[in-house]
Amino acid sequence: MGELLRRGYDAQLADRNTKGYDLLVGRVTDENLRKVQVKTVRAQPWYVSNSGFTDDLLDRVTIYVLVGKDGYDGPVRYFLAKNRDVVGSIYHPPKWKDHGFVGLKDIVQYEDNWKVLLERERGSVPDGSLRM
Repeated sequence: MGELLRRGYDAQLADRNTKGYDLLVGRVTDENLRKVQVKTVRAQPWYVSNSGFTDDLLDRVTIYVLVGKDGYDGPVRYFLAKNRDVVGSIYHPPKWKDHGFVGLKDIVQYEDNWKVLLERERGSVPDGSLRM
C-alpha cells in the first residue's frame, strides 16, 4: 500500500470480510475507488484461486508483488495486470481443480504497469469514474 501512496494513488485496506480484493485504489479526483487484489511472494510462482478469474472479476486488477528471498537486498518488484490478461497463463497441476499458479514469465510484461489502475473497467459509467 505504501508504494501506491508514494505514486500518488489514494489507497485503503479493504475490510477483512471482503471477497476477492484487498485494497481500494484510485486518484483523489475519482468518485469511486477500484477494488484491487494483491498477491505477495518471496519467490515466484504466485498461488491463485480460479474463482478470482471468472466473469465480472476478469476486469479486476491484481498486483503481483515479488519481495525476494530472505537476505535479498534488491528492489521489490511489482507486476500489475487485469485478470483477463493472465487467466490463460495459469498453470493447473493435474489434480488441482480450484487453484493454480502464475509464474514470473507469464507476468513479466506487466512489470510496473501502474497505468492499468487508471483504466476504466468494462461497463464503467460514461463520466470516467470507476464503477465498483
